[in-house]
Amino acid sequence: MMTDPFDRDLARLASLVPPEALNDLECRVASAIQPGALAGEGVSFRGIAFAGGVALLLGLTGGGVMAGRIEAKARPVAMDAELAPSTLLLGR
Repeated sequence: MMTDPFDRDLARLASLVPPEALNDLECRVASAIQPGALAGEGVSFRGIAFAGGVALLLGLTGGGVMAGRIEAKARPVAMDAELAPSTLLLGR
């Protein structure tokens, strides 16, 4: 016997019959999309190049900002110049 309300609701949903309007939904969507694709309406090379340029600029800007923040956090306050960095990590 199921006592969990989530399991009970899932079992109830599984027992329901889908509405008749969903039977040919995929065919209706495909027929609505197809005429636009055949008419030559699509994405131009210029649009793709513009979107790629904007994405590249956003990536460079975001990467630069994050690199600056990480670098500022990673700098040690005081560093002993006589020891190699690997020995500083080991605590010797």
